[in-house]
Amino acid sequence: MYKTILCAIESSDEGKHVLSKAIKIAEKFDSRLIVINVLPYTFLPKDYQKVLKDEAIPKLEKLTSEFNILKKNKILKVGKPYDVICTEAVS
Repeated sequence: MYKTILCAIESSDEGKHVLSKAIKIAEKFDSRLIVINVLPYTFLPKDYQKVLKDEAIPKLEKLTSEFNILKKNKILKVGKPYDVICTEAVS
């Protein structure tokens, strides 16, 4: 029914819970699961955005590794969450 599921999460306990539910849905429908984490810091200087992104990578890796999410199925970006998520959903 669903070819691809895009799951937007934060690196938190709530994100872990959401990801767990998304995995169950993906397994049920034999869907590809893409996990996206968007850092909403567009108003900060680009160099500081990079620092925040570099700090977020290990957190996302830790969370997704618990569920064996492949690297090619993980996205970490800086931007307005609704813009980034919608853009990824249609690409």
